[in-house]
Amino acid sequence: MTVGAADTLNALAERGYDGRLCVRVNPGVGAGHHEKVTTGDAPQFGVPYDRAAELCATARERGFDLVGLHAHAGSGISGEDLSAHERLVERVAALEREVSVEFVAVGGGFGVPYRPEEPPLDIDAVAETTRAAFDCEATLAVEPGRYVVADAGVLLTETRVVKPTEAATVVGVDAGMTTLLRPALYDAYHEIRSLAPGAGERDRRACLVAGPVCETADVLGRERSLPAPERGDLLAVGTAGAYGYEMASQYNSRPRPAVVTLGGDVVARRETLSDLTRLEDPPRRHDT
Repeated sequence: MTVGAADTLNALAERGYDGRLCVRVNPGVGAGHHEKVTTGDAPQFGVPYDRAAELCATARERGFDLVGLHAHAGSGISGEDLSAHERLVERVAALEREVSVEFVAVGGGFGVPYRPEEPPLDIDAVAETTRAAFDCEATLAVEPGRYVVADAGVLLTETRVVKPTEAATVVGVDAGMTTLLRPALYDAYHEIRSLAPGAGERDRRACLVAGPVCETADVLGRERSLPAPERGDLLAVGTAGAYGYEMASQYNSRPRPAVVTLGGDVVARRETLSDLTRLEDPPRRHDT
Protein backbone atom coordinates (compact mmCIF):
# COMPACT_ATOMS: atom_id res chain seq x y z
CA MET A 1 0.00 0.00 0.00
CA THR A 2 1.31 3.43 -0.95
CA VAL A 3 0.27 6.60 0.87
CA GLY A 4 0.88 10.19 -0.17
CA ALA A 5 -0.64 12.03 2.78
CA ALA A 6 -0.91 11.74 6.56
CA ASP A 7 -4.68 11.66 6.21
CA THR A 8 -4.41 8.49 4.11
CA LEU A 9 -2.39 6.90 6.88
CA ASN A 10 -5.22 7.76 9.29
CA ALA A 11 -7.78 6.23 6.94
CA LEU A 12 -5.80 2.98 6.74
CA ALA A 13 -5.51 2.83 10.51
CA GLU A 14 -9.28 3.33 10.84
CA ARG A 15 -9.79 0.33 8.57
CA GLY A 16 -7.43 -1.81 10.63
CA TYR A 17 -4.67 -2.04 8.04
CA ASP A 18 -1.19 -2.49 9.49
CA GLY A 19 0.61 -4.25 6.63
CA ARG A 20 3.43 -3.30 4.26
CA LEU A 21 3.52 0.40 3.55
CA CYS A 22 5.27 2.63 1.03
CA VAL A 23 5.35 6.42 1.40
CA ARG A 24 5.17 8.58 -1.71
CA VAL A 25 7.41 11.60 -1.31
CA ASN A 26 7.10 14.91 -3.11
CA PRO A 27 10.77 15.61 -3.89
CA GLY A 28 10.22 19.20 -4.99
CA VAL A 29 11.79 18.31 -8.34
CA GLY A 30 9.56 18.24 -11.41
CA ALA A 31 10.16 17.42 -15.07
CA GLY A 32 8.26 16.13 -18.09
CA HIS A 33 7.12 16.81 -21.63
CA HIS A 34 4.19 19.03 -20.56
CA GLU A 35 3.19 21.05 -17.50
CA LYS A 36 0.18 18.77 -16.99
CA VAL A 37 2.40 15.74 -16.34
CA THR A 38 5.12 17.40 -14.27
CA THR A 39 4.35 15.78 -10.93
CA GLY A 40 7.49 15.99 -8.80
CA ASP A 41 6.88 19.55 -7.62
CA ALA A 42 3.07 19.60 -7.73
CA PRO A 43 1.52 19.73 -4.24
CA GLN A 44 -1.11 17.03 -4.82
CA PHE A 45 1.52 14.33 -5.33
CA GLY A 46 3.14 12.87 -2.24
CA VAL A 47 4.17 13.96 1.23
CA PRO A 48 6.26 17.17 1.22
CA TYR A 49 9.93 16.24 1.38
CA ASP A 50 10.59 18.04 4.65
CA ARG A 51 7.73 16.16 6.36
CA ALA A 52 8.39 12.70 4.93
CA ALA A 53 10.81 11.47 7.61
CA GLU A 54 8.37 12.47 10.35
CA LEU A 55 5.51 10.63 8.63
CA CYS A 56 7.68 7.53 8.22
CA ALA A 57 8.43 7.58 11.95
CA THR A 58 4.74 8.04 12.75
CA ALA A 59 3.83 5.08 10.54
CA ARG A 60 6.22 2.83 12.40
CA GLU A 61 5.01 4.06 15.80
CA ARG A 62 1.45 3.17 14.77
CA GLY A 63 2.42 -0.38 13.81
CA PHE A 64 2.69 -0.15 10.04
CA ASP A 65 5.37 -2.17 8.28
CA LEU A 66 7.20 0.62 6.46
CA VAL A 67 9.08 -0.98 3.57
CA GLY A 68 9.53 1.61 0.82
CA LEU A 69 9.74 5.15 -0.52
CA HIS A 70 8.40 6.33 -3.84
CA ALA A 71 8.90 9.49 -5.88
CA HIS A 72 8.20 10.57 -9.46
CA ALA A 73 9.43 13.67 -11.30
CA GLY A 74 7.04 13.50 -14.24
CA SER A 75 6.23 11.86 -17.55
CA GLY A 76 8.16 11.97 -20.82
CA ILE A 77 11.56 12.66 -19.25
CA SER A 78 14.52 12.74 -21.63
CA GLY A 79 17.51 14.84 -22.65
CA GLU A 80 18.01 17.83 -20.35
CA ASP A 81 15.30 16.53 -18.01
CA LEU A 82 17.68 13.81 -16.85
CA SER A 83 19.29 16.34 -14.50
CA ALA A 84 15.93 16.62 -12.70
CA HIS A 85 15.73 12.84 -12.48
CA GLU A 86 19.24 12.83 -11.01
CA ARG A 87 18.30 15.37 -8.32
CA LEU A 88 15.18 13.35 -7.47
CA VAL A 89 17.20 10.16 -7.01
CA GLU A 90 19.74 11.99 -4.82
CA ARG A 91 17.03 13.46 -2.60
CA VAL A 92 15.13 10.20 -2.11
CA ALA A 93 18.35 8.28 -1.49
CA ALA A 94 19.26 10.83 1.22
CA LEU A 95 15.85 10.34 2.81
CA GLU A 96 16.30 6.57 2.74
CA ARG A 97 19.57 6.88 4.63
CA GLU A 98 17.57 8.65 7.33
CA VAL A 99 14.54 6.34 7.56
CA SER A 100 15.96 3.01 6.26
CA VAL A 101 13.54 0.96 4.11
CA GLU A 102 13.70 -2.15 1.91
CA PHE A 103 13.30 -0.42 -1.45
CA VAL A 104 13.16 2.96 -3.13
CA ALA A 105 11.08 3.43 -6.31
CA VAL A 106 12.29 6.43 -8.31
CA GLY A 107 9.42 6.33 -10.76
CA GLY A 108 10.08 6.33 -14.46
CA GLY A 109 8.36 8.47 -17.04
CA PHE A 110 11.29 8.08 -19.41
CA GLY A 111 10.47 9.55 -22.78
CA VAL A 112 10.45 8.20 -26.31
CA PRO A 113 10.91 10.12 -29.59
CA TYR A 114 7.50 10.99 -31.03
CA ARG A 115 8.93 12.91 -33.99
CA PRO A 116 11.12 11.13 -36.58
CA GLU A 117 13.95 13.65 -36.15
CA GLU A 118 14.13 13.25 -32.37
CA PRO A 119 16.95 11.08 -30.99
CA PRO A 120 16.03 8.04 -28.90
CA LEU A 121 16.46 8.10 -25.15
CA ASP A 122 20.02 7.28 -24.11
CA ILE A 123 19.06 4.50 -21.74
CA ASP A 124 22.70 3.88 -20.81
CA ALA A 125 22.99 7.50 -19.66
CA VAL A 126 19.81 7.08 -17.61
CA ALA A 127 21.25 3.96 -15.97
CA GLU A 128 24.60 5.58 -15.22
CA THR A 129 22.99 8.75 -13.85
CA THR A 130 20.61 6.77 -11.64
CA ARG A 131 23.34 4.47 -10.35
CA ALA A 132 25.64 7.35 -9.46
CA ALA A 133 22.91 9.29 -7.66
CA PHE A 134 21.49 6.32 -5.74
CA ASP A 135 23.75 6.47 -2.70
CA CYS A 136 21.94 4.19 -0.24
CA GLU A 137 21.61 0.51 0.67
CA ALA A 138 17.97 -0.07 -0.31
CA THR A 139 16.88 -1.99 -3.39
CA LEU A 140 16.33 0.29 -6.37
CA ALA A 141 13.02 0.05 -8.27
CA VAL A 142 12.44 1.76 -11.63
CA GLU A 143 9.19 1.96 -13.60
CA PRO A 144 10.06 2.34 -17.32
CA GLY A 145 6.43 2.36 -18.49
CA ARG A 146 6.18 4.41 -21.68
CA TYR A 147 9.74 3.53 -22.71
CA VAL A 148 8.74 -0.13 -23.01
CA VAL A 149 5.32 0.08 -24.65
CA ALA A 150 4.97 3.37 -26.56
CA ASP A 151 6.36 2.03 -29.84
CA ALA A 152 4.39 -1.20 -29.47
CA GLY A 153 1.10 0.37 -30.57
CA VAL A 154 -0.18 2.05 -33.73
CA LEU A 155 -3.62 3.61 -34.14
CA LEU A 156 -5.27 2.80 -37.48
CA THR A 157 -8.00 5.16 -38.65
CA GLU A 158 -10.02 5.47 -41.85
CA THR A 159 -10.51 8.68 -43.81
CA ARG A 160 -14.24 9.43 -43.98
CA VAL A 161 -14.23 12.85 -45.62
CA VAL A 162 -11.77 15.12 -47.44
CA LYS A 163 -12.55 18.84 -47.44
CA PRO A 164 -10.25 21.34 -49.20
CA THR A 165 -10.15 24.77 -47.50
CA GLU A 166 -7.95 27.83 -47.81
CA ALA A 167 -6.21 27.01 -44.55
CA ALA A 168 -5.59 23.31 -45.14
CA THR A 169 -7.00 20.12 -46.57
CA VAL A 170 -9.19 18.81 -43.79
CA VAL A 171 -8.99 15.05 -43.43
CA GLY A 172 -11.91 13.80 -41.35
CA VAL A 173 -11.19 10.40 -39.81
CA ASP A 174 -13.13 7.97 -37.65
CA ALA A 175 -10.69 8.25 -34.72
CA GLY A 176 -10.17 11.29 -32.56
CA MET A 177 -9.80 12.59 -29.03
CA THR A 178 -11.88 9.73 -27.61
CA THR A 179 -9.47 7.25 -29.21
CA LEU A 180 -6.16 9.06 -28.66
CA LEU A 181 -6.46 11.89 -26.13
CA ARG A 182 -2.82 13.06 -25.99
CA PRO A 183 -2.95 15.57 -28.89
CA ALA A 184 -6.03 17.31 -27.45
CA LEU A 185 -4.88 17.19 -23.81
CA TYR A 186 -1.15 17.84 -24.14
CA ASP A 187 -0.79 19.26 -27.67
CA ALA A 188 1.22 16.08 -28.20
CA TYR A 189 2.71 15.17 -31.57
CA HIS A 190 2.15 11.74 -33.11
CA GLU A 191 3.54 10.91 -36.54
CA ILE A 192 0.81 10.23 -39.13
CA ARG A 193 1.41 8.25 -42.32
CA SER A 194 -0.84 7.17 -45.14
CA LEU A 195 -1.16 3.44 -45.80
CA ALA A 196 -3.13 3.93 -49.02
CA PRO A 197 -1.90 1.91 -52.03
CA GLY A 198 0.23 4.12 -54.26
CA ALA A 199 0.37 6.89 -51.66
CA GLY A 200 4.01 7.52 -52.47
CA GLU A 201 3.09 8.54 -56.03
CA ARG A 202 0.55 11.19 -55.00
CA ASP A 203 1.25 14.89 -54.62
CA ARG A 204 1.53 15.96 -51.00
CA ARG A 205 -0.90 18.29 -49.24
CA ALA A 206 -0.81 20.29 -46.01
CA CYS A 207 -3.46 18.48 -43.97
CA LEU A 208 -5.44 18.94 -40.80
CA VAL A 209 -6.33 15.46 -39.52
CA ALA A 210 -9.47 15.87 -37.43
CA GLY A 211 -11.77 13.55 -35.53
CA PRO A 212 -15.59 13.35 -35.44
CA VAL A 213 -16.21 15.14 -32.12
CA CYS A 214 -17.60 18.67 -32.39
CA GLU A 215 -14.71 20.34 -30.57
CA THR A 216 -11.82 22.25 -32.08
CA ALA A 217 -9.50 20.24 -29.83
CA ASP A 218 -10.43 17.04 -31.65
CA VAL A 219 -7.39 17.06 -33.92
CA LEU A 220 -4.83 14.28 -34.32
CA GLY A 221 -2.42 16.40 -36.34
CA ARG A 222 -2.09 19.92 -37.72
CA GLU A 223 -0.07 21.08 -40.73
CA ARG A 224 0.86 17.54 -41.69
CA SER A 225 2.32 16.87 -45.13
CA LEU A 226 0.46 13.83 -46.43
CA PRO A 227 -0.07 12.24 -49.83
CA ALA A 228 -3.20 13.79 -51.36
CA PRO A 229 -5.89 12.15 -49.21
CA GLU A 230 -8.92 10.31 -50.52
CA ARG A 231 -12.00 8.97 -48.80
CA GLY A 232 -11.33 5.43 -47.62
CA ASP A 233 -7.59 5.89 -47.10
CA LEU A 234 -6.17 4.19 -44.05
CA LEU A 235 -3.89 6.32 -41.87
CA ALA A 236 -1.47 5.08 -39.22
CA VAL A 237 -0.90 7.22 -36.12
CA GLY A 238 2.36 6.18 -34.50
CA THR A 239 3.66 5.69 -30.97
CA ALA A 240 0.20 5.02 -29.55
CA GLY A 241 1.14 2.10 -27.32
CA ALA A 242 1.42 4.27 -24.20
CA TYR A 243 -1.53 6.40 -23.08
CA GLY A 244 -3.52 5.43 -26.15
CA TYR A 245 -6.19 2.86 -25.35
CA GLU A 246 -5.63 3.46 -21.63
CA MET A 247 -6.90 7.04 -21.98
CA ALA A 248 -9.64 6.23 -24.51
CA SER A 249 -13.20 7.08 -23.50
CA GLN A 250 -16.83 6.82 -24.54
CA TYR A 251 -17.23 10.60 -24.57
CA ASN A 252 -19.89 11.82 -27.02
CA SER A 253 -21.25 8.26 -27.12
CA ARG A 254 -18.27 7.02 -29.10
CA PRO A 255 -17.59 3.27 -28.61
CA ARG A 256 -13.96 2.42 -28.04
CA PRO A 257 -12.06 0.61 -30.83
CA ALA A 258 -10.71 -2.90 -30.92
CA VAL A 259 -7.14 -3.77 -29.94
CA VAL A 260 -5.57 -6.33 -32.26
CA THR A 261 -2.08 -7.86 -32.37
CA LEU A 262 0.02 -8.03 -35.53
CA GLY A 263 -0.79 -11.73 -35.57
CA GLY A 264 -4.51 -10.99 -35.74
CA ASP A 265 -5.45 -11.89 -32.17
CA VAL A 266 -8.13 -9.67 -30.66
CA VAL A 267 -6.91 -8.34 -27.30
CA ALA A 268 -9.99 -6.16 -26.74
CA ARG A 269 -13.08 -6.35 -28.92
CA ARG A 270 -14.63 -3.32 -30.54
CA GLU A 271 -17.35 -1.82 -28.37
CA THR A 272 -20.92 -1.57 -29.64
CA LEU A 273 -23.64 0.98 -28.95
CA SER A 274 -25.24 -1.47 -26.54
CA ASP A 275 -22.02 -1.40 -24.50
CA LEU A 276 -22.59 2.31 -23.94
CA THR A 277 -25.93 1.72 -22.23
CA ARG A 278 -25.12 -1.60 -20.53
CA LEU A 279 -24.85 -0.09 -17.04
CA GLU A 280 -27.93 2.08 -17.24
CA ASP A 281 -30.94 1.11 -15.12
CA PRO A 282 -34.13 0.23 -17.01
CA PRO A 283 -36.93 2.81 -16.85
CA ARG A 284 -38.96 2.58 -13.66
CA ARG A 285 -42.69 3.11 -13.43
CA HIS A 286 -43.64 5.90 -11.05
CA ASP A 287 -47.06 5.96 -9.38
CA THR A 288 -48.88 9.25 -9.70
